[in-house]
Parts: sequence; structure tokens; C-alpha cells
Amino acid sequence: MKTFSMMALAAAVAASSSPALAAPDQGGTLTVPVITTAFTSSFNPYIDSNNIVGGMVFETLAFTNVMRGETSLRLAEGYAYAEDYRSITYTLREDLAWSDGEPLTADDVVYTFELAREVPVYDLAGVLASGLVTEVTRVSDREIRFDLAQADSTVHWDLNRYMPLPRHVWEQASDPATFTNPKAIGSGPVTEIEYVRPQQMEICRNPHYYQEDRPYLDCVRYRAFNDNSQIQPALMNGEIDWGSNFIADVEKTYVAADPDNHHYWYPANDAIHLYLNTRQAPFDDLAFRQAVSVALDREAIVDLAAYGYPTANFFPGGIGDYYADYMDESLMEEYGWLTQYDPDRARQLLDEAGYQDVDGDGQRELPDGSELAFDIQVVNGWTDWVQTVLMITEYLQDVGIEANVNAVEWGVYDQSLKEGDYQAAINWSLLSTHPIQTFKEYYHTSRVGHIWHAGHGVHSERVDALIEDFGSLTEADAKQDTLDQLQRFTAEKLPFVPLFSNATWFQYNTSEFVGWPNAEDPYVHPVFYSTGNNTLIFNNLRRK
Repeated sequence: MKTFSMMALAAAVAASSSPALAAPDQGGTLTVPVITTAFTSSFNPYIDSNNIVGGMVFETLAFTNVMRGETSLRLAEGYAYAEDYRSITYTLREDLAWSDGEPLTADDVVYTFELAREVPVYDLAGVLASGLVTEVTRVSDREIRFDLAQADSTVHWDLNRYMPLPRHVWEQASDPATFTNPKAIGSGPVTEIEYVRPQQMEICRNPHYYQEDRPYLDCVRYRAFNDNSQIQPALMNGEIDWGSNFIADVEKTYVAADPDNHHYWYPANDAIHLYLNTRQAPFDDLAFRQAVSVALDREAIVDLAAYGYPTANFFPGGIGDYYADYMDESLMEEYGWLTQYDPDRARQLLDEAGYQDVDGDGQRELPDGSELAFDIQVVNGWTDWVQTVLMITEYLQDVGIEANVNAVEWGVYDQSLKEGDYQAAINWSLLSTHPIQTFKEYYHTSRVGHIWHAGHGVHSERVDALIEDFGSLTEADAKQDTLDQLQRFTAEKLPFVPLFSNATWFQYNTSEFVGWPNAEDPYVHPVFYSTGNNTLIFNNLRRK
């Protein structure tokens, strides 16, 4: 039996947060900005549109720290695979409790996965919809066994994304799909609601948190903003401790305002794409999708829309700089042209495919003569992306394609992308433990309707099988071969146009708190909206 336990990797877990040499004094309130119209008393991590509940009010069984390549055990003290890798058993820590004092046991974990089987929004990683997890069994008060449809040595990557829920709270809900958990009963470091106002919300220390000496801080205060441009002056004025937003010319604006305390660290992040809905014209035409791709000057977009902080992504295989070690560079020989700025080739592709300017107005029509125009969705307030989309429309205009910026609120964007109800949209890709999980979110049919990245309409049984079989592979060459096939499929079908490898937007203020990750102490990826990352950072922060 292959086991991962607290004792076996105690050093790794300790390294996941850089502790102070002496126990710090407790106290202080961390201020974090959130782009939202208003806060409400909604503390269900599975329907949290602001991404502030997971990791803060609720924790996972374990957390894969991608930055360190380590697993940080959270509610679980360990897990073990069966010898044949057809099951995995998690063991909870002793004496766990929910924030209301009720015991947190294996019954809660089993209930959470039973709920995920019945209510799709809770099947966060699709392990039930895909059929990979066939049964979830309570072995004892502290042990839970997950039976698998086939041998899989990587299922813990997915299971570690789920957050156990308090059964005694959720089973009282009339509709679990919309239940908000208004009293914030959870397992994370902060659960006690001080107040919830439309423009500000404060949540404080969990009185029954399983780590007795953490968090060092008392509370987290969330402030609502309409967009990045509103957050920037608040950061400059020292009103914000932790920023996760695009800031124009960060050195001259944010850092210069207080060089001793205003800092930023922008490590590599996810690949950003222009997703195209291939279920409708003109995106059902591969030649049109290819023309869109070669019409774009990625380097100019990065320099002008995002101040050069990201890097242009010229790799057509679906991944970016973060996963550079897994790239199949041979793809560039056959498909590298797809990401080179070549408006003349774009025009040629469009001409040959029948997209002509029939009426002489400077705009091309569809091959049947009808109007060719579409919207590109982007979240209102995400200023760097809004500018990116604006530049994309201008490049497309240069080759005779009419495209328009459609800036919408997050709720509309979230629903549209998950349901595939869009024409084109700028969106990110999953940054996770391994690129196989990124490709799963792109292509596995079990993810359609549940995630932002799978609504483009390009799927196949062969690709599903490649993804499903990955966990049973034991040889590194075989795993890379699977990734190579998925990258080639992406370049061949082009369901999304690669734009750039994003930077991680992370600004931090040391005037009051220290313990932040940075280039010198990169103990975790500094993403506040990522469950697990935010927990490790919040629990490591302390008064200066």
C-alpha cells in the first residue's frame, strides 16, 4: 500500500509555510479587494462567485502545492493507495470539529461526495460524472475509502480539490444547489461573521480550527470594487494588504508610492486563450479559426494591453510557459505558423474559405452571403483583458472581420461559458498539479456544462479515453506520449486561440504584516482566489 502520511512528509508540509522563529503575537485584520457589485451572506464554496470562501471558510482534505511540488495535508492526516491502485483511503486528523463545535467526521466527507453525485455543481473535479470514483465508503469515523473504476495513481490530485461539507447543516437545506450557508459554518481559519455589508465584509477566527496556533491574524476584511482601476489607488494609498489584480505600470504607480512596504511578485501563471464556440458559424469552420489566430499580433497585445507582464504564447498545443517542460516542441514544425502574426495569410485563408466582402463595405460576409459579426465576451472590470479584447477586435477589423467587445458581469460570464452559450470569449486555463488536468478541463465530456473551459464544442471518445487512462500509466514516456497526443489534437482542431501566458498578479503590503511569499521565499503560488494557496499564505501572515 502506497501511503502519504503526516509523519512521512512532515518536512515537506512544514516547508509549505515559512514559520517565524518565535511564536508571533496574534492579532490584526487583513484587507483584500474583490471585484463585485455587492457582498451577501453566501458562504457555500461550491457556488461562490467571488472565490473567497474556499480555503478561508472551508478547507480540503489535502492541498497540492504546485510551486513546491509537495502535498500539504489539511483536514486529512494522510492517504494511502491500495496495491492495485483501484482504491484510495483518506484518514482524517483526530478531533476535527466544524466551526459550530459539531464533530467533523468521515460521515461528512461521504455525504459531500454523495451530494456531488446528485447535484452536479458539487462535483468540482468531475470524478463522479466521469465514473472514475464508483463508491465512497465510510471505513471508520476517521477513514474514507474511494473505490475506482480502474487503476489510477493520480486521483488524489482531483480528490484534493473537494471541500467536505457539514452534513448537519446541508441536509437541512431545501435546495442544496442554491444553499448559501449564511452562518458560514465551515472548517477553515476564518468562519465568524463580524458583519456583511454590500461594500464590505469581515470574517474572523474559527474558534474550533484544527491548528491551535493558527491563524496569527484575527480577521480578513473584504472590500468591494467595480474594477481594477478602482483598486489601484486603494493599493497605492496603503488601504489594501493583498492585491490580486492587474495594476498598470506597477513600479511607477504602486511600488513608488511606498518603496519600503509596497512589493509585487509576478510568477508565471495560466495560459490565456480566445475560446471559440465551434457549434456555430463561423467558428465551426477550421479555416476561419486559423485565420483569427494568424490575424493577431500577440507581442503587441502583451506590451500594450498588459504592460509586458505576461509573455506571448506562440505554442499551439494548449499549454503555456508554466508547463514548458511538457511541451511537444515538434508541433512547432507543423503548426507553429498558427501563432505567427500574418494578416496576409489570414486574408488568404478567409478568401479561400469563401468569406468575401460582397457588398463592398469593408466587412466580410459568411459564405452564404449573410452578415458576419460576433461578440467576444470578457468580464467587465478586468481592465487588462478588456483592453486585450479591444485590440483583438481591431486586428480582426484589419482583415475584414467585424467583432465587438461584450463586457459583462461575472455572473453572466460564468454561466455563459459553462453552458457554452457564447460566440467567443477570453478565458484562462486550469493551472494545476499536472497538465493532464488542464486537458481534462478542456476536453473530457464529463466537464461540459460544469467548467468554463469545455464549452467550445470540440470533444471525442478517443480524447476521453486518453485522459481516463492516464492515471494507469507507470512509465514517464507513456505519460508524455499521452500529453503529446493531446497537444497535437489541440493544434489540429484549434478550439481556442492561444494568446499569452499570464503573470500571477500579486501585490503585497508589508507595513503591517509579514510572512508573504516572494521570489526569495516562494513557498506557495501567491493566488488569493485559489483554494489551498490562500490558506497557506493567510496562516503564515503575522504582524510586523
